[in-house]
Amino acid sequence: MKVSNPIVEEIPSDEAAALLVGNTRWYHSFEVRPGLVTPGIPYNAAAVCSQTDIPADLRGMKCLDIGPMDGPMTFELERRGAHTAALDVQDPTRVGFDAARRILGSKVVHYQGSVYDLPFEDLRDLDLVVFRGVYYHLKYPLLAFERISAAMRVGGMLHFEGAALLNYAEDLEGKPVEFRPDFVAEWNDKRVPVCLSYPNRYLGASNWFIPNPACLESWLIASGFEVHQMTPYIEGRSQRLYGRAVKTTNTGALLETDLY
Repeated sequence: MKVSNPIVEEIPSDEAAALLVGNTRWYHSFEVRPGLVTPGIPYNAAAVCSQTDIPADLRGMKCLDIGPMDGPMTFELERRGAHTAALDVQDPTRVGFDAARRILGSKVVHYQGSVYDLPFEDLRDLDLVVFRGVYYHLKYPLLAFERISAAMRVGGMLHFEGAALLNYAEDLEGKPVEFRPDFVAEWNDKRVPVCLSYPNRYLGASNWFIPNPACLESWLIASGFEVHQMTPYIEGRSQRLYGRAVKTTNTGALLETDLY
């Protein structure tokens, strides 16, 4: 586990900040200073928080953003008053996180490591966890949810988002599969848990498991959560679920088989 603490230095001037943005590799496009927007895929963290009912006032709360990349959500949680940390396998100096942290004068600590390692150090007894755009990139998504649960207090809130099985599937060669329009919808309507499994190649990217809503809910239940919201959205081949779940028990890591 590699810990990256904020650099204690004078906040860069507007000119220096613009130069830092220009010399950094970015994934997310977001405003790091009034009028200064990074290049990349647009990400409006404030709008995402409103959409997913993340409170405007997080003062006194311990929050963790898992898989933040450049950190737009991380810094929004901090702006709302939370004691915030970030956890990612990415090196914060090789993406935009470190540059954004310097420009913003942020106090967020970045942990470079795996979600499977939770809980550790200060990442325990968490009040709120954001886990967006990650679980389908993992070989062991259920384990990830269990480790997140272990790092949270009972009553803590998990905000999740990711790829889902709603209306599109591929074969193992990555070719779109044609099926009746109501085929998957019937499974979903009847809450049958189904998950697509790929060898890290769904949509031609690093994607392994694509659950339908009931399957994702089953992972959350097995990890000690109760789902309070789960909303689908579809845009072409992009099919996603987002929502929130509350940790209800400390016995989320269920035995795989009974012991006699």
